Amino acid sequence: MTKPSQTRPFSTFAAVLAAVALLSLSAAVPAAFAASAGDDFGFHEPGARAAALGGAFTARSDEISTMFYNPAGLAFLGGIRLKTNVIAGRRNLTASWPDADRVYRSDQLELLGSFAASWQPIKRITLGVGFDSPWSYDSLWTPAWSGHTLCNVSLFKARTLGLNAAIELFKGFAVGGGYRFVTSDLEWQHDLYWNIPNYPQENDVLVESVHALSGKGQGFTAGVMWKVVPAVTIGASYRDSVALDHEGRVAFTTPIYNYDYVPLPSGGSTNLYTLVDMFFVDHDVAAQLNLPREIACGVAVTPLERLSLSVDLKWTRWSEFGDWVISAVEEDIAPLWSETFVDFYGIAPDHEVQGIPLGLADTRAVKAGLEYLVTPHIALRGGYARHRSSVGEANRTPVYPDLDRSVFSLGFGYEGPLFSIWGDGERVSDLSFDLYVRYAAAAAGPSALPGYEMTYDSSRVVFGLGAGFSF
Repeated sequence: MTKPSQTRPFSTFAAVLAAVALLSLSAAVPAAFAASAGDDFGFHEPGARAAALGGAFTARSDEISTMFYNPAGLAFLGGIRLKTNVIAGRRNLTASWPDADRVYRSDQLELLGSFAASWQPIKRITLGVGFDSPWSYDSLWTPAWSGHTLCNVSLFKARTLGLNAAIELFKGFAVGGGYRFVTSDLEWQHDLYWNIPNYPQENDVLVESVHALSGKGQGFTAGVMWKVVPAVTIGASYRDSVALDHEGRVAFTTPIYNYDYVPLPSGGSTNLYTLVDMFFVDHDVAAQLNLPREIACGVAVTPLERLSLSVDLKWTRWSEFGDWVISAVEEDIAPLWSETFVDFYGIAPDHEVQGIPLGLADTRAVKAGLEYLVTPHIALRGGYARHRSSVGEANRTPVYPDLDRSVFSLGFGYEGPLFSIWGDGERVSDLSFDLYVRYAAAAAGPSALPGYEMTYDSSRVVFGLGAGFSF
């Protein structure tokens, strides 16, 4: 990009102000909207251009999104660059029973945002900062559905703030790395059926269990990129595992007031509603989940002047993620219950540990993208990605019914000069503008979980918009 020798101060200030406004909007989006969803935790691709290319960006340094895929690519970006992205979409997940006409749905709208900024203070060295939320999952099942004792709501979101640096060691060869600070939210809602054995009547009581936790952790990322020849670039990146220690609280409620009365050890009686409140005591809980480590390698080629192709292979160690298990912090969460009460009713609180083994397996993904320059400033893009499920048939549950899926993407981009708003035609910066649409189709997957032999199916449409400035 050719820079002007002089710029009007007011023009430059106006461009910077516009960029800051866009970045502020993108930062507010993930905080203001809780609905996000994914067929797996790592569905979303940060950066509109990268998403339009199917996420095949490990060997590309055309744009600031390279910071997430391979921090080494920052070394080839000069000046000051700012970029923001907004994602909006809808996902439909269904669970159907094979022997009955019962189909349950989990439909979510999603809205996410990200931003990135980079600066090259001296030639060959570039610094960058970025915020994104590619790891997110949210299922909200139909009320009173058949799987409610396992899951009504399951949610996991991780947001990453990354600080990165890259250096071009010699012409065309660069290394880079960065620090990641991660915050996360974990939520799980499910129902319990509670029964008093020594009480002669049928008295199963529905109890709602709501776990809400938040966590944080830190890790690093590293990468290398080599422009072998002008038309061929190869790259590789490594993203470290991040241990997320979650803390929060579980709350128990009985949504339906039960007027049945049961005797008390001391004489008299009380209703089941009150008794549930005495048995199920709200308490602090903890859980640990780990963002998995990832290894990616890719190649980008330009066989024709206006045509470029990129291909990525990515391995993700989902086996490191852990199980969906939430434990009580207190050693004894029912201090009000004496041995007399336990002996009288024949039961004691049994909710110190709640959870479901996920049994996730390591996965691999293949991504490919194609970009064609219609003009020097306008590009058409397409992409394809194939993701293997991290969940086996025996471990597929309503908490996380991950499926094999194919993802198709189409996109459009513009990159060119932004002129002064004061009307003198003076160029102050370059503007980039990207649009894309992604469609994900999952292969139907059965569950072998006893009592929950459902078949899951999923589809998803996502729209994305990106805008950036470079100075």
